[in-house]
Amino acid sequence: NNDFGGDLEGADEVWDGETATEPTLVTDTATGEEYYSITKASELAGFAAMVNGTTTLGRSVTTPETMNFKLEGNIDLGNYEWTPIGTTANPFTGIFDGDGFTIKNLTVTGYNSNVGLFGDTRDGEIKNLIVENAKISGRLNVGVVSGQPYTSKYTNITVKGHVEVNGMAYVGGVGGKNAYANWEKITVDVDASSYVNANSVEDGTAYRTYVGGVIGFNGEGSHS
Repeated sequence: NNDFGGDLEGADEVWDGETATEPTLVTDTATGEEYYSITKASELAGFAAMVNGTTTLGRSVTTPETMNFKLEGNIDLGNYEWTPIGTTANPFTGIFDGDGFTIKNLTVTGYNSNVGLFGDTRDGEIKNLIVENAKISGRLNVGVVSGQPYTSKYTNITVKGHVEVNGMAYVGGVGGKNAYANWEKITVDVDASSYVNANSVEDGTAYRTYVGGVIGFNGEGSHS
C-alpha cells in the first residue's frame, strides 16, 4: 500500500500505447474476496477493454460482483491516446480502488462525449486515486477522472500537476456531467497554467454550457 500522495521508488510502469493484458485475479487473504490487481499500464488498458466489451480477456465483468479492481502500482500512460473506461452501453458499475497510487500523463483527444480516465460509471465507487498531468478534449461530459460519473461515489480523489480540459458543455476539472452520488475528499492541486475550458459555440450557434473546477454539472438531488 502506497501512502496517499507519496511516490514509489524506481520508475513507473510506462505504457506503449497499444498493449492490453488481463489484470491478475487475486483473493484478498483477509476478506476472501476476489479482485483484479492492476500493476502495469498494459493491465489498465486491459481493464478498459474488459469493461468496454472490446476484448475477450478474462471472465465477464458485466455484474458488480466481477468488477472489483485495485491499482497496485504507479502507472505512466505516456501521453498516448487513452480509451476511457466505461461507455453508455457498457458503463463501469464496480469498485475501483486506486489504493493511493498515481496514474499520470493521461491524454484523450477528439470530439467525443463521456471522456476522461473513465467515460461512464454507474453505482459502485471510484476511490483513493491520484491523476497527475492530463490533457482531455471532447464534446459533452468531459473531465479528467470521469466524463459522466453518474451514480458512482467518488472518494479520496486528487488531480494534480498540469491539467488541460477542453469541451463544449458539461466540462469539469475532475468530473463532467451528472454526479448523482456523494463526492468526498476531492482535491484539485494543479499548476498555474492549468485550465478548464468550455466553448459553447458549435457550428456558429451558441448553446448553454456548464463548467466547473471540480464538476461541470452536479445533477439534481441532495448529494454532497
